[in-house]
Amino acid sequence: MPILPLPHHDAPPSLPSVADPDTLSARQRFLMLLASGAHLLEAGCGAGEDLLFFRQQGLMVTALDASLAQARLASRRSGQPVRVCRLEQMHSALPFDGIWASGSLPCLAERELAPALMHLAGLLKPQAPLYCSFPYDEGEHRCAVAPSQDEYPLQTRLDEARLQQLIAPLPFGLHQIWCSEDTEHGRWLHALLIRLPDLAPTRNQYRRRRFKGPIPRDPSSR
Repeated sequence: MPILPLPHHDAPPSLPSVADPDTLSARQRFLMLLASGAHLLEAGCGAGEDLLFFRQQGLMVTALDASLAQARLASRRSGQPVRVCRLEQMHSALPFDGIWASGSLPCLAERELAPALMHLAGLLKPQAPLYCSFPYDEGEHRCAVAPSQDEYPLQTRLDEARLQQLIAPLPFGLHQIWCSEDTEHGRWLHALLIRLPDLAPTRNQYRRRRFKGPIPRDPSSR
């Protein structure tokens, strides 16, 4: 899919950036790790509420979404172009100061998570943060996400142990991890990762690798 910016749309000046308390908490934790005027990548911007929020904080944001309809809505809301592409199609000549991936990674199958995170690591400066979130894996009988009619349905649940297993071979350190729960969205796992200085294994190794199954479970974590 070509990576093309959408035409500019003027966002209504009175349109607020609204969020639930859990999203507000995640935003503030993420902002604490950024310098003033940082350049962010929002990987999967959806309708653009987070994109608008970060712009209102004076940050420069490059945003992408795989859905043309969502990208158009986010562009209208935020008043800036949004790229239409998948995570692995995103490339940049200069690395970003942070990546915000709120709810986008669970739309991937488990076998795609490590290659996707490795690709995002290549877009980050060393010591830069990446925020991600996943529906919580409550156990053996609830690991599958319920079927959805959404254009990009959620496919993967994780818990703390499986997230750490996922990032162990990747150039990320776990800075912070926490959970939230509400009646509408259920329980979610939130994580702030820090891109380590050494980018190893190489991205080409992950492009060649084909995962044989889901992330293995650690029996000792149950």
